[in-house]
Amino acid sequence: MSYKLSVIIPVFNAEDYIKECLDSVVDQSLGIDNIEVIIVNDNSCDSTLDIISQYADKYPSFKLISNKSNLGPGESRNMALKEVSSDYVTYLDADDFISQNAYEDALSKINEFNADLLIYNWETYTGSDYVEPINIHQQNTLENKLITDIKQNPKLFLSTAPWNKIYHRSLFKYLKFSKGFYEDNIVAILALINAKRIFLSKDSIYYYRKNSDSTTENITVDSSIHLSNSIKEIFDLRYEYPEFLNYLKLLNINFIYDILFWIYYYNWALADELKIINKLKSVIIPLKKEDIDRFKQLFPDKLSYGEDILDLDKYDAETFLAKYKYFNRLNKVNSQASLYVDAGNGFNESDKVAIDYSPLKKNNLEFSLEKFDNISKLRFDPLEGSFVKCRITNNLPISDANCDNSVDDDCQIFTNLDPYYVLDADFSDISSIQINFDLEILTNDDIANLFRQKDNIINDLQVKPKKRKFSFFNKKE
Repeated sequence: MSYKLSVIIPVFNAEDYIKECLDSVVDQSLGIDNIEVIIVNDNSCDSTLDIISQYADKYPSFKLISNKSNLGPGESRNMALKEVSSDYVTYLDADDFISQNAYEDALSKINEFNADLLIYNWETYTGSDYVEPINIHQQNTLENKLITDIKQNPKLFLSTAPWNKIYHRSLFKYLKFSKGFYEDNIVAILALINAKRIFLSKDSIYYYRKNSDSTTENITVDSSIHLSNSIKEIFDLRYEYPEFLNYLKLLNINFIYDILFWIYYYNWALADELKIINKLKSVIIPLKKEDIDRFKQLFPDKLSYGEDILDLDKYDAETFLAKYKYFNRLNKVNSQASLYVDAGNGFNESDKVAIDYSPLKKNNLEFSLEKFDNISKLRFDPLEGSFVKCRITNNLPISDANCDNSVDDDCQIFTNLDPYYVLDADFSDISSIQINFDLEILTNDDIANLFRQKDNIINDLQVKPKKRKFSFFNKKE
């Protein structure tokens, strides 16, 4: 049978979500008879196989592959691609789902604009009564747009998810996923570089489930090592695609930023922090100030670690950590607080009031609401980045928060990278709102204690002897 689209779904222990995922494919307006569904059961040990077997038995367009051992999503996708019979393929993760018109609308635009790559909109599904953008601080696919020269759209190089895209057969040879946590980065970049006509669609929507058990929601030391490996893969593309070097730098500066952010804000063992810095130093190529400036121009709210990145190759790992984490830790938390206003259009980047500030233990911020009417909800993001504890102290109506404990507790504990509160009340008669909140951020005494807990960053490491002073003290800035 001839199919209009093939959908590849790698599955591992997804019994809680797989039915919703598969139902969203079966219910597509394109018609399930037109969709080849290739499911790879990656040696699940729950009831996942029983559930997907029921769909495979019921729908002739379903094809089931069972791995004898757990190979990971990358290798599972590679195996499934060999079975694709249509001219277009897309990916779907087992805990996510798609809008009912997604595939029909996407293929219609592909045919209309002769696109070989289509990127559609995505939103984060939180499990509550509303859906919010996957990252409210970054630009989403807000309009329908055809791109014939990706160099004129450098922000697209940060679009590395494989699952909000439909690929033409001419791009299949680039869809070779690596092993590891960030197996999709190299695939997305190769597809973006080699696509001749890219269509951005706001009308098809991929719902990315915010699953606390997923790799992307649980940052570990291994996350940093795997992302460092991905950085090397991306930089190595400069040999085959030298004309794209500056764009590869943009993406990798973003990834380097992420790794440094994790090191600065997570209290990992010192030996692991040194391991990560040494790994990062081994995979990056020399970066210049103009590379950082170019990134800051495109993403002015993102980068605050420009000097850190430029100095990665100047200091040994110990000295780098001492200078940029421990001695200067408080300087790392200069941030931005944001208030997103739902005035009938949900929370979005256009309806935002932002305040730059230096977080203290007690903070008082006033946000103007004069330009908004019919306000139903507010979303307050106290900080760009993760911290330990936060407490709103002036009796505002908190209905939800993405904290690890209850909103009714004395303070909320956040371990994610994008903390927020939802305030739900009638705000129609107010022109501004005062938000008072406490943050627990490391003090100088905390830093001193951290030094003692880690048994002295210079003398007690079981590595080769170091000088009595950090090398940067002797370096002229």
